[in-house]
Amino acid sequence: MARIEEVARDEPFLLVAHMYTRYLGDLFGGQMMGGMARRSLKLADGQGTAFYEFGAIPNKDTFIAEWYSSLNALDLTEAQKQAVVDEGNNVFALNIDVLEELGGNPALAVFKLAISQLKDALGLK
Repeated sequence: MARIEEVARDEPFLLVAHMYTRYLGDLFGGQMMGGMARRSLKLADGQGTAFYEFGAIPNKDTFIAEWYSSLNALDLTEAQKQAVVDEGNNVFALNIDVLEELGGNPALAVFKLAISQLKDALGLK
C-alpha cells in the first residue's frame, strides 16, 4: 500500500504497472492462485479468496483486449515505458513475497508471463 501511495504521489503514470498486476495479472492467473491459497490455507470454498474474483467483469477476454488498447494509446516516452516495466517487476516481487508468506510460490511463472506480456504491449524487448 505504501508503494502505491508513493507512486500515486510522485510518478502517477507508474500506476499502470499496479493496475496491470491487479487486474490483468490476477485475471490471467487468479483462478489458479485462488485455488492455491484455498489449498495451502485449508479454506472452505470461496472463503478468503474474494481477491481473485472479478464479478464486475463479465467477459475477461473483452476486458483484457480493451485494457491493452487503452495501454497502447498512452503517450509515454521510451524511458517511461521502461519505468512502467521496472515498476511491474517491483510489483510482482512484492506480490510474490506475499504468496511465499502464504506457503508456496508456483505463481512465479504466472507473474513472469504477465511481465513478458506487459513488455510486449509496451513495445519493449
